[in-house]
Amino acid sequence: MKKVLLALGASLLLANAWAVKPSEDAINACLKLDGSGRATYSKIDTTEFQSEDKFKGGYQATLFSDKGQRIGYAEKSGKDDALIWGRWLVPLASALPFNDKADVPSEFTPMLAMWGYVRDGKQRLLCVNFNFDGIGRSGSFQKVHGLYLMPIRSSNKTKPALYFGVRELP
Repeated sequence: MKKVLLALGASLLLANAWAVKPSEDAINACLKLDGSGRATYSKIDTTEFQSEDKFKGGYQATLFSDKGQRIGYAEKSGKDDALIWGRWLVPLASALPFNDKADVPSEFTPMLAMWGYVRDGKQRLLCVNFNFDGIGRSGSFQKVHGLYLMPIRSSNKTKPALYFGVRELP
């Protein structure tokens, strides 16, 4: 029993080791779609995409490819949406807050979002920046953006962590 508990504790510790909250520079680079402090931003080309109605797990997927890496958005019955990273489906509901207040993770339209990478020192993150379909497109809410940041690592053996927050452009 002790061995099982130790193994479980070690695996949780290892999984959380990848769950390093994005820095303020990384969050701002994703928000501004530009460099911020020591963090840099690079855009993913989303002009070419693929749709799959029968993606794994009963999802409908919008997929992009960047240097051979499969990236995208998975939808299922208007709920349980997820980001796609390689072979992983990372549920939006699993996103950890990067703000002081816990913003509720939000679905978005993948073709209206800005997709890119943020590099912050040795850390590289997938960045998805969107303003809330409809209310974010005009009026006083156009500066309000939802952000998903996912730390990327060289090993794909464990599901990546996901962070979410809402910020306003200056």
